[in-house]
Amino acid sequence: MRLVTFNVHHGTVGRRGPVDVERLGAVCAGFDADVLCLQEVDVGTYRARGADLAAEVGRATGMDHAFGASRWFPGGRYGNAVLVRGTIATAAVVALPRVPSWRVWQERRTALEVDAVLDDGPLRVIGAHLAVRRPVNEVQLRHLLERAGAGPRPTVVLGDLNRTLGSIEAAAAAAGLPAVAHPPTFPATSPSRTIDHVLLSSGLEAVAVEVRPTPMSDHAALLVDVQRRLR
Repeated sequence: MRLVTFNVHHGTVGRRGPVDVERLGAVCAGFDADVLCLQEVDVGTYRARGADLAAEVGRATGMDHAFGASRWFPGGRYGNAVLVRGTIATAAVVALPRVPSWRVWQERRTALEVDAVLDDGPLRVIGAHLAVRRPVNEVQLRHLLERAGAGPRPTVVLGDLNRTLGSIEAAAAAAGLPAVAHPPTFPATSPSRTIDHVLLSSGLEAVAVEVRPTPMSDHAALLVDVQRRLR
């Protein structure tokens, strides 16, 4: 089972290039993913020329998809997408805390939680994009881990957490969702920061890891091959 997380920077070629929906779809199809979590996904916005990036990537990859809006953006919405090679049974947007809570003007960050059925069984997938500022994303990470660690279902958390591997390892392990070690993913041209992550619950084991530069976005994609441990 291949898990992929990719911040698509609203579908741009590189960091500052034009939006290219067809090319984004081709890049995502090339991952050959079973689970694909995307961040900074535009649906209907002017800057994406009205495209539904989640649906377009779904068509290009042949995967079932769900979109979760984090905020309004001129012309449409902006948020996270989860795609699976299988069926999405349910999907829910989880609002992450603002810090402090009264700062209602602070950009809303969210996670998209789906219950999926893949060929090899059920899987709970949580795709997330945390805030940039450390005091904010620290609280958001704690909230995310508390939610993700609850329950017996096999769970994966993927996304742009805007925190280095060293700053999440202890908290993730304590929540029963160890982080997969991997090379840097940002910026795409010469990665130096490990801010995109994959966390796995018990019963799931990473067997291969790849950071893949693409022509798209300001992030490289993180690919993690996982196997289910036999009970």
